[in-house]
Amino acid sequence: MFNTDLNTPKSELEGRIEKLQRKLDENNINGTLILQKADLFYFAGTIQDAHLYVPCDNDPILMVYKDLKRARAESSINNIVPLKNTGQICNLLHDNGYALPRILGMELDVLPANLYFNYKSLFEHAKIIDISHYLRLIRAVKSAYEIDLILKAARLSDQVAESVEEFLHEGITEIELAGKIEARARKLGHPGIVRMRLWGSELHYGHLMAGPSAAVLSFLSSPTGGTGVCPASAQSAGLRPIQRHEPVLVDYVFVLNGYMSDHARIFSLDSLPEDLILAHEAMLKVQATLKKEVLLQFS
Repeated sequence: MFNTDLNTPKSELEGRIEKLQRKLDENNINGTLILQKADLFYFAGTIQDAHLYVPCDNDPILMVYKDLKRARAESSINNIVPLKNTGQICNLLHDNGYALPRILGMELDVLPANLYFNYKSLFEHAKIIDISHYLRLIRAVKSAYEIDLILKAARLSDQVAESVEEFLHEGITEIELAGKIEARARKLGHPGIVRMRLWGSELHYGHLMAGPSAAVLSFLSSPTGGTGVCPASAQSAGLRPIQRHEPVLVDYVFVLNGYMSDHARIFSLDSLPEDLILAHEAMLKVQATLKKEVLLQFS
């Protein structure tokens, strides 16, 4: 039923939990309750509707609302128990031998206010503090297992970029070209979801835009915007037909088992105008200068 070949290795999860517990101990935090999907996947190996409680001095416990069977198939956490509702959390912890925390870490950078107040009432004797900075520092250092996944995602990114030549022709709209390229990415195993931690940010595969569309700003915290097909989406590919002698920006993210390869390429039907070529050459010089300065700083 479930493809366990893609499960995060038990040794990976144990190493991550150990690093988190060291952070908790160093900062006098009794435990942390993890809810956000990317963090949950990183530390528990599943994104089922669950709460992962990691105490500073005991094994973690994964409390699963939906789906318990799938969570047990995907996660190697030893203690996985059913959860009927959030009001049951403190009793579950107590019944499984966990002391309730005096200081509880939570992902306050992404936790909605209503949920925060709910957990504050549940853990009425605890001080809730933001743990997100420590979680992100731990996740920033990649293991050999993670690097391998990123390399595999990068190779699939190359295949997506190579498909542009097959589909790009004069008169095709940005959105039609995007659909063909994204279908190729899907065929290669892209899940269709690109997660962003920043509140209010969402991304569908990436950005594709051509000519003047590439200069259209959007709400997204990104160097690129695009018109989108309507104000309700307001980013990436629009309905404009692609012309010759204009840049076509394909800035996509390939996701493989939770790990991402962000790649950007510029394509063109025939040559680009001289001013764009000169601008590109100028940016290459800027890039070379920055590389040189960075190397000097760390040499």
